[in-house]
Amino acid sequence: MNVLEARRARHLIIRLDRGEELPAALVRALDEAEARAGWIEGTGSLEKAEIALFDQASRTYAKTRVLEGPCDVVALSGSVALQQGETSLRLSATLARESGVGLQLAAGELVWARVYGLELRVTAFDDLPLVRAFDDRTGLMQLAAQSTGIPATVSEPPRMTPPAQAAEPTRTAPPAPAAEPPRAMAAEPPRAAVASVAEPARAATTSVMEPAVLPLPHRPVRPRQEEESYPEVGDSVTHFHFGECTVISSDGERIRLRQERDGRVREVSLTMLRIEPHTVDPATGRKQFRLARKN
Repeated sequence: MNVLEARRARHLIIRLDRGEELPAALVRALDEAEARAGWIEGTGSLEKAEIALFDQASRTYAKTRVLEGPCDVVALSGSVALQQGETSLRLSATLARESGVGLQLAAGELVWARVYGLELRVTAFDDLPLVRAFDDRTGLMQLAAQSTGIPATVSEPPRMTPPAQAAEPTRTAPPAPAAEPPRAMAAEPPRAAVASVAEPARAATTSVMEPAVLPLPHRPVRPRQEEESYPEVGDSVTHFHFGECTVISSDGERIRLRQERDGRVREVSLTMLRIEPHTVDPATGRKQFRLARKN
């Protein structure tokens, strides 16, 4: 058992809008709020989700399961901590959806999701820096205070056994300068003894802590391409068929364009297009995208 106490907490209310993605959008919000440790609760609705379950026998995550179509978030909870210096989330969700055989429930670790509408409460612990460290007893990345490791990987008693304090009275008792040589001679044996006892303890601690840096099983990561920048309202785009246009609305999947040449409004699906990296017009500061046909 490991008990950590936080005495200073903030409560953040976060709303994620349609088209935003978990966990990326929530990580950005937490970084802006400087919330590096905390607990998450939420409810809402998702357009699509991917979940996974941890297999205790193999100590790995099974293949992620994709839930296509809309689903309601019956329950969502998780934690916030630092992992390798970056904000890390661990989210668990229970999801409900209609199917051909009636109402279905699915639950597991939420690897990725596209939001329809989601409301979250994050309790941020400002005085309790948390990290995720590998626990060799379970194969899981578990919470620990930043200044210490997982209890299973740190051996506290060996660090406390060297009798370093026993030598302190001998070093400080003689007040006269003339007594300096005898004091150094008297203090030297205890220091040597401390070094001989402490050295194996440090070596033992290092050997036990090694699993924390080995490439052992981590939480599942959804294979994705580098984060893309999408056209937003007011941006300029060059469509392979409609030419120069201005974005007048967007819902994350479809955008409406006004053609520069005749003012006609066109609606296109982003899933059918390849969005090339944007540039910025130095004169206006507007983003400029090129929309090509997806092969």
